[in-house]
Order: sequence, then structure tokens, then C-alpha cells
Amino acid sequence: MKQNKNSVLIFIFSILISSVYAQEKQVSSLLSNYGLGTVFSEATVTEKAQGDLSVINNNTEEVISIANPALLSHLQLTSFTVSLNVLGSNVETQNSSYSASAISLSNLSLGIPLGPKGGVAIGLRANSAVGFEVESDNFYDYGNGGVNQAYFGIGYEVLKGLSLGAQISQYFGKTEKRQAFKGVQQSTVYDHNFNVSGTSVKLGAEYSYRLSERIEAKFGATGVLAYNVTATGTSRFFEAIQTDENIFSEIGDSAQEKNTEGTKKTPFKSVLGIGLGERNHWFAGLSYENQDALSYSGGPFNQTLSTATDRPLSFEASNKISLGGYIIPKKYALKNYFNRVAYRAGLKYENTGLVLNNSSVKNLGMSFGFGLPVGKRVSYLNLSFELGRIGDTSKNNYQEEYFNVGIDFSLSDKWFNKRVID
Repeated sequence: MKQNKNSVLIFIFSILISSVYAQEKQVSSLLSNYGLGTVFSEATVTEKAQGDLSVINNNTEEVISIANPALLSHLQLTSFTVSLNVLGSNVETQNSSYSASAISLSNLSLGIPLGPKGGVAIGLRANSAVGFEVESDNFYDYGNGGVNQAYFGIGYEVLKGLSLGAQISQYFGKTEKRQAFKGVQQSTVYDHNFNVSGTSVKLGAEYSYRLSERIEAKFGATGVLAYNVTATGTSRFFEAIQTDENIFSEIGDSAQEKNTEGTKKTPFKSVLGIGLGERNHWFAGLSYENQDALSYSGGPFNQTLSTATDRPLSFEASNKISLGGYIIPKKYALKNYFNRVAYRAGLKYENTGLVLNNSSVKNLGMSFGFGLPVGKRVSYLNLSFELGRIGDTSKNNYQEEYFNVGIDFSLSDKWFNKRVID
């Protein structure tokens, strides 16, 4: 048994190390052209199936929480989770429409309990991604890359019913962008390549109040302190001859290169949630998220979205409302497997904080999913399905209809029990 667990640990950290250097196509969206790209929700696959409801929960004995570190206080089993995300979208702008898809490894995490009242978690996830390609007879615009988030969280029950938590995250990644003005004898090409780094701190709290022997109310809150992400790299301009489709060869020594640096300022973000349920049977909750407008400055962020959508873009305060829950007919049923399945559903309504064509960009989504018990141990295959729409062609002259599939496998066991010798 010990050898098997050591092998699992080696496998886990091998994946973590290799994932740092893996460049995957994680998103395909024109909206990722600005700043550091499309930002992904911190909700796990199970929470995405509940409309991104993640600041509160009452079924967390084997769940590793990223959104609220206070929930780690309920972790009773050592858990390892691998998550995948499959994205499909139909994009419509004023001038064109197209379909796109992307698949990526979205999260790897390991959670370890600290006795009956606490837990810690480490992990690596995709925080944001850049992925777009626009082409016409006279113009080519391309971007790829993203930002990874390595995190460490801890949660502990400090008083009966009250848990507190903290999480520190390190952001890093690389992005490359290219703009080419073609259709003439000599094309002009702009290349932008930059690396990013930054650190954030999140604080979380959860309070449980028993209304009856079976029914429990939950209150949760998190706050991410204001932080900056810096981008440093190079900006390169040169004249070129187009030798193939979107392939450009530099002419002579025409290149002009300079170092560039920029900053993304991320203001304080708060999330509040409330819920009601019966442990391991059913739960329903509501959460509200709010954040002031993001701001960008410096060379790496001078390339605006207007080149891709032909519409000006700016930022405003963002907010999101999530409503969701789950039901498990009978978690410990021995005969009927489907009674042990967790059935989840939710809705979300979000003001993304983007202003396109002088109108706010909204995100409306509905989701559902399943938690499927696997094997004899406490392991689950979790699935989430999400349908939604970002933007509105009548207001933003831009619209994405998307379909997301989330898949994660969670393996949980008691790895660190004390040995008893009779």
C-alpha cells in the first residue's frame, strides 16, 4: 500500500511539473485579445454544475475548494483531483461569424486533512488564456498563451461552526501576439511576446448554523486583496514578404526591437453566499460577487480589442449572481447505484466588466451535472454541462454562444493514518 501511494505521489508531481511548461489551446475567443485574456472561474467542476456556486457548500469531506479556502476545514480525506475542460462556441460579429473549440487541462490539486478540523491544498490551474485568430485579405491578427496559477490554501475550524481560511497564489505564464498588415508587396508585422508574474492573497470564512437536527444554514465570504500582475517582454516590428498562408519572412535587417513592460491592476474582489441544506442529501444556495474595474497600462497591453472586433472596448465594475444546488437521493445506498449519484443544477448572471460598443457585456448561463461514484473507495467522476451566451449582437455587435463540458476525477482515501499494532 505504501509503495502504491508513493507511486501516486510521484505521478501527481510529475504531472504538475510537466503542466507548467505545457502550452495548450485553452480558449478560442476574440474577447481574449485584450489584457491577459479570458479569465476562468475558480469554481470546480462540481461547482460549475451549480451555476458557479462555490463560496458555500455542505458536502465537502472530499472536496478541494479553490474559491473559498475556509471550506478546506471540512476535508477529511486526502484527495487528488484532475480536471479537464472542453469548450465549443459560435461567435457572431458585425462582419463575420464562425465556430471554434478548445480543450485543456484546467486544474490539478492535492488536498490533505490536518486532523478533524483543518486541511491544506496545493494545486495548479489555468487562470486565464489568450486564443484568437482573425484573417482577411489585408490583415492578420493572432494570439496564443495564458496565465497559470499555482496556489496553496489552508482552512481551519477556529470555533464551533466557524471556519477561517487563507490562500496565496502565484501567477506566471507567457503570451505571444502577432499583427500583420498584408495585401501589399511588403507586409509589416508587429510581434509582441511577454511573460507575466504576480502574487495574490485570498481570505475566506464560513459559518454553519444548525436550524434543526437535520437542516443546516451556511454563510460564506471571501475577499481577494488588491494586487498587481506585471508583464515584461519584447515588441518587434519588421517588414516581411508573405511566403505562405499567414507565414511572413523578414526582409533584410528591417527589424526594430525594444523591451516593453506593463501592469495589470486588480482591485479587491468580494464574494458573499448563503445556503440551506441537509448534509449529503440536498443543498441550495445563492452567492453574489463584486469587483471594481480592472486597469491596464504599458506596452504589452496597448494592443486593444478594436483590431479584432472593430469596436472600442473599456472596463467597468463586474458582478455575478449564482444560484444552484444538488440532491443526492441516498448517498450510502447499497443496491441502487443511481441513488448515490449527486444531481446538480444552477444558473448564473454576470456583468463581465467589459464594455464593448458602449454597452456592458453580459454573460448568462445555465448548467447541470452529475457526481458519479467510482469503485469501492471514495472516488468520483464529476461532469458538468454549461450552456450560455456572452454579449449581444444588438448591443455589443458581438456575441458568443458557448457550450462547456467539465470533467474531473477525484480520488480520495485516508493516506496518513497512524498504524496500530496489536
